[in-house]
Amino acid sequence: MIDKHTDNLGTVLQGEGVSDGIVLGHATRWDRHEIHVEHVRLPESLVAAEVTRFRAAVDRADSELGELYEQLATSGLAEGETLGLLDAHKMMLRDPAILGDTERYIKDERLNAEWALSMTLKRYEAMFANMKDPFFRERGQDVAHIGERLYRFLVEPDAASTAGAAMEIPRGAILVAKTLSPAEALAASRHGVAAFVLETGTPTGHTAIVARSTQVPTVIGLPGVCDLVGDGDRIIVDGLEGEVVVRPSQYEELLYNRRAQRAKAVRKTVRQNKALPAVTPDGTTITLRANLDFPTQAATVEQHGGLGVGLFRTEFLFLERSTPPSEDEQAEVYAELLRAMRPHPVTIRTLDIGGDKAFEFLGGPKALPTELRAIRYCLAHEEVFLTQLRALLRASGHGELRVLLPFVTAASEIRRTKQLIMRASAELSERGVRHDPDIAIGAMIELPAAALTADLIAKEVDFLSVGTNDLLHYTMAVPRDAQVPDYLTNPLQPAFLKVLHMITRAGRAAGVVTSICGELAGKPRFVPLLIALGFNELSMTADAIPLVKEVIRRTSKSDALALFQRLQGIPSPDEAKDYLDSYMVEHFPDIVSPRFRGAPHYMR
Repeated sequence: MIDKHTDNLGTVLQGEGVSDGIVLGHATRWDRHEIHVEHVRLPESLVAAEVTRFRAAVDRADSELGELYEQLATSGLAEGETLGLLDAHKMMLRDPAILGDTERYIKDERLNAEWALSMTLKRYEAMFANMKDPFFRERGQDVAHIGERLYRFLVEPDAASTAGAAMEIPRGAILVAKTLSPAEALAASRHGVAAFVLETGTPTGHTAIVARSTQVPTVIGLPGVCDLVGDGDRIIVDGLEGEVVVRPSQYEELLYNRRAQRAKAVRKTVRQNKALPAVTPDGTTITLRANLDFPTQAATVEQHGGLGVGLFRTEFLFLERSTPPSEDEQAEVYAELLRAMRPHPVTIRTLDIGGDKAFEFLGGPKALPTELRAIRYCLAHEEVFLTQLRALLRASGHGELRVLLPFVTAASEIRRTKQLIMRASAELSERGVRHDPDIAIGAMIELPAAALTADLIAKEVDFLSVGTNDLLHYTMAVPRDAQVPDYLTNPLQPAFLKVLHMITRAGRAAGVVTSICGELAGKPRFVPLLIALGFNELSMTADAIPLVKEVIRRTSKSDALALFQRLQGIPSPDEAKDYLDSYMVEHFPDIVSPRFRGAPHYMR
C-alpha cells in the first residue's frame, strides 16, 4: 500500500526497500505489451503440428535463457546465486507437469497451444495465489514470468524477448514497472539501469535477490506507482528506507544527495569490517547468520560476513510435484549445503506446508488442508515426515546440522518428533546407512500459544527461533496479506514487545540459544532493541548482515537496555516508533535516515 503525501514538496511514496542505495535520476516507464490469448478448437489433423509448435516455443525460450546465462557469466556481472535463478527458470520451462498438462490439453481437448498453456498456468498460478506466505506467492510470479515468455514465442516466434526489451532502457534510468522477472532484472542491470521501482514483489522473491546481488537499489510494494510516475519524471529512490520521491524539490534533491554520499561511505566501511565479530563495545556477542531459500545462495553468506545459516527453507524441493521428493534427493541437497557452510552450522527447517500452502501432492488448490500446517501436517503424515527426517540424518555427517520445527504449538509436538527421529535413525541403522543420530532440535516460535509456553518448549529443545513475521500478525490478529492500519503491524506494539521478552527469558532460564529468523532481524533500526531483549542470534538475508553488524559493534548493551526501558514507558506504538527513529538518527546518522512520513521538517 502506498503511503503518499506531498507536504508542499515532492510526492513521497513508502514501499519496501529490498536492495539498498540511494539514486537520483529520471524515470523510464516499462509496460509490457499485453498478449491476447486466442481460443481456438483445432481440427484433429492440426493437433500434431500444434504440439510441435508448442515444443518449438519451449526450445526458443530455453535457448534465450541459455544465451542470457552465458552473457552474464562471461561479463562477471552475475554469478552463483543469480545464475542459479536462471537455471531454476530453465528447469521450470522443462517441468514435466507444466509441459505434460499443456500437451494433454492440446491433444485431448484439441486446444491451440496458447489456450492450452493458459489453462495450465491458471491452475498453478491459482495454487500459489491462494497462499498467504510471500515466499510461495513469489513462486507463482515465477510461473507467470515463464508463461509470458512462452506466450511471446508462440505468438511471434522470432520476436525480441522481454529481457531484450529491458536491455534497451537508457543507461542510468530508474525503471518503473508493475513487475519484473529475474531475467529482465538481470538484463536491465547489465545494461546500466540505476534503480528499480516495482508495484509488486516480495523481499524473498527472485527479482529482489537479483537486485541485491547486482547492487541495484530497489523499492517494491508500490501498487499504482505506474499511474503516478511518467516517462522522464525526476525521481529519487532510497532502497534502504523503501522511500520513493516523485518530482522532488531542489531541497529534497540536495538532502538525498547528502544521504547518498553518507550511504556510500558507510557501505565502504561495512565491507571492510565484514570479517570482524558482531560484538558490542561492552562485550556482548550476537551471532549473525543468513536465511536461505535455495542452496545456490550459500556462497553469499561468507561474502557478507555471516556465520552459517539460521534458516533454510525446504519447501522448494516439494514445489510443482505430483509426489514428494525422494529421500536420496533430499539428502543430497542437505549434504551439499552443510558441506558448503562448514565449519558453521546450518539450520534446516522441516517441511512447512498445509494450511494455505497447497502442493500438487496435497491435491492442489482444490484440496487446501486448512486445519493442518507445518509440524501438524508432518505429524499427521508420518511417511512424508520420516522421509525428510531420514534424509536430514543422512546429511548430518557432512557438517553441523540444526533441525528447526515450524509452527510449534506445544511441547508434546517436540516430544513426538523426537520419537520419529529415533525411528528414522533405527531404520537407517537397519539399512546400514551411516548417520549421526545426535542432531540439535529447535522450535520455531511464531504462535502466541508457543510464546506463552516457551518455558515448557525450551526444556525440550536445543534452541528457540522466533519467526517475527507470523508471530506479530498472530499476536495482533491480523492476516498476513490484509491491508490494515500501520499500528496493527508495528513491532513496537507493547503486546508484541512483551511476547518477545517472554521468549528470551524462557530461553535464558533453560540455557538454550534464542534467535530471530524473521524480517525484524535484518532491519538496522530495531537492532538495539533486539540486543536489549537478549537475543543471542539474528538471521536475515545475507546482504543485510553488514549493516546490522555495524550497528551491533557501535551499540553497548547498557545503552540498548536504557533505550528499551524508555520504549516500554511509551504506551503508543506510533510514539514509540518516532522515539526509536529519533534515537537511531541521532546515534547512526550514516546508517539510518529520518523517515519522511511524519518527520518534522527540520529533520529532513
